[in-house]
Amino acid sequence: MSEHIRDVLVVNRRRQELVSRILQDPSLRLSLITEPGCLADYSATDDMESVTLVDDVQNLDDVRRAVLKLLDRYTFDAIIGPAESSIPTAGYLRSYLGMPGIPFDVAHAFCNKSAMKARLRAAGLRVARSTLAPLDSSVAPFLRRHGLPAVIKPAWGDGAANVHVVRDESDIIEVSRPGGPLLSNDTAPFLIEDFVEFEEEYHCDALVRGGEVPFTAVSKYFGPLLQSKGSVFGSYTLPDDSAEAQELTVLHQAVVDALGLSDSVTHLEVLKTRDGYVVGEIACRPGGGGVPQTLLRAYGFDPWEHFLATELNTPLEWTPRPADGTHLWVMFPVRHGTVSRVPDADVFADVAEVEQLTIKAKPGDRINGMLYSTSMAGVAHCRTDSADDVPALVRTLSERFTVEYGTPRTTAAA
Repeated sequence: MSEHIRDVLVVNRRRQELVSRILQDPSLRLSLITEPGCLADYSATDDMESVTLVDDVQNLDDVRRAVLKLLDRYTFDAIIGPAESSIPTAGYLRSYLGMPGIPFDVAHAFCNKSAMKARLRAAGLRVARSTLAPLDSSVAPFLRRHGLPAVIKPAWGDGAANVHVVRDESDIIEVSRPGGPLLSNDTAPFLIEDFVEFEEEYHCDALVRGGEVPFTAVSKYFGPLLQSKGSVFGSYTLPDDSAEAQELTVLHQAVVDALGLSDSVTHLEVLKTRDGYVVGEIACRPGGGGVPQTLLRAYGFDPWEHFLATELNTPLEWTPRPADGTHLWVMFPVRHGTVSRVPDADVFADVAEVEQLTIKAKPGDRINGMLYSTSMAGVAHCRTDSADDVPALVRTLSERFTVEYGTPRTTAAA
């Protein structure tokens, strides 16, 4: 008897991890909805059942009409959005069509930062005081009304992209300028928040089933996420029995309860202040950068595999397999310009703690456009015996992994 083939509709801009997994699974057949400017990112469109282009994957009505046309030919078993730009759209389609999975109100709360903070605040959880600037023209007056210092960011966005700290009137003028760093990359609404002074920053990565959280991994960033762009960046795992991990595991469950999530994989950011923990943001998808590979190495947990399983309503039977030691990922940044030299693949050959090195940049790459917190020249996955060894190891790797920029021999774009 032949295996039943399930049709999966993915609404997506450029995120590739989930698309490649579906294409490799012979029991799944992929249909894609994306934007014309994103199509070049897909190298395997010939292996897809269908490809539909829309002007904007966040335009709910345009995508709805496109899906209704597809339903004339296909019966979809699941509709999936793998990133903040399309998670709410996928939720809207499920709610509209009465399909299983994360409904629109929950998906919206995980991706619209203003709605997220409102729900968390209503549940009694600590978040930064915030104001919504509804129009591009609202940015300057609403920043002045909110008070400084503040942080302003798109209400919809991920990867710490287009997030700006505003400290004085000159910053207000720059950030509200048409064609400036904020408005040239996104349009309103924008979320304005208090700039929170904090001591440490953490992330919790978890599996949610039936509203419960059977697995949570807690990690600590080397430094503030907001200051990471252009710097060596990463995080390391904390022991499950540490006080920090236990407190943040309880906090993560409270955040999931407040937002009404039933089944998914999550990535939560938390700040530790003198007065306690403050919830930053949470996503109902796997974390970026080196987080997925670190979770696989440290616990045997593949977040994209479990994310796909929950989206298909076929949760996996799995138990954590904790590995010895402290696991960390060290990401080496890129900056705007043309890459002229990158380190050799054996740059860390004599550093026993480095178990895997991936170099993504190459000479001739032109780095332009918006840079995210996870924009990288390369990433090293490491293991140490203790968290006490992490600072010295990161310093060593930072000093050795250098990228040079200059006049290119080629004009390849990155």
